[in-house]
Amino acid sequence: MNALEVIEQFKRLPQQEQGKVVEFIQQDVSAKVRHADDKAAMAAARAVFDEHPELFRKLAQ
Repeated sequence: MNALEVIEQFKRLPQQEQGKVVEFIQQDVSAKVRHADDKAAMAAARAVFDEHPELFRKLAQ
């Protein structure tokens, strides 16, 4: 079964069943998503702007 077939099957489900599928997908995806802490985010931003100072100047305008 390909993605298009899954989508078509999903569309045929009653609304309550669609809700269960959506809830499952949201939980599954959120379990795999990692977030950077403030320190890591700032370090990444610093690295980008140190490497691309012209980008920082344009964004600051």
